[in-house]
Amino acid sequence: MHAAATPSPRLVVLVGILLLAGVATGSAVTAKAPPEPVCGVCTDQLDAAAESHGVSLDRGETSMQVRLTPNGTARFVAHVSLTDGRTQLQNESLRTAIVRDVSDSLVGDRRNLRTALVDDELRVRYSSRTLAHRTLGVVQFDAFHTRGAPPLASGGEGSPYPGADRLTLRAPPAYQLYGSPGAFSNETVVRWWEDSHEQYAGGIAEDTTISFVPREARAPALRVTAAGVVDRVVTAGW
Repeated sequence: MHAAATPSPRLVVLVGILLLAGVATGSAVTAKAPPEPVCGVCTDQLDAAAESHGVSLDRGETSMQVRLTPNGTARFVAHVSLTDGRTQLQNESLRTAIVRDVSDSLVGDRRNLRTALVDDELRVRYSSRTLAHRTLGVVQFDAFHTRGAPPLASGGEGSPYPGADRLTLRAPPAYQLYGSPGAFSNETVVRWWEDSHEQYAGGIAEDTTISFVPREARAPALRVTAAGVVDRVVTAGW
């Protein structure tokens, strides 16, 4: 009978490192931040911010539109119907202060932030220049990419979800959508619905880039592929 082979110390060390890496990776997944809404003012974050200012709100139907321009600027418009609390929100400074207290998972610096109360509806407008860019004529919307934790560490950004009952992303003028992302899409619109009772309903595929090409562009698939390669090279710092 042959004696059982004894693994080499080098192999033992290698297996140990792999096991530790697996444990760390698993921790990173389980410890990842909770999903974050694209429309924060469409969620109970607005209720909490209002309460901190002594205002009690009840929300009804919500929606958000994101319109892109050819240079990559994103313009946001949120509509939040109110079944209670509208009277106090007629005060513009109070209304704006409440909205500013609601965090935004996509936009760190909301440019040109404006709020309005139209009948029973709160409207919030702002813009950002950091969520999309143009590469080789292709407008790339990559705001749904999430930053993970460093290697062998836990954490990372939460996955995006609409927050609004209806979230719509619109193509820049004279551009059309490439591919078919979202719950619904056509040549100029991508849409997600939060149409279930799940806490984070209407999940958005994270780490995906949504591409828009000029309507008259030739070989759009080739353009999008080339733009993706260029973006990866730039991101890698080559």
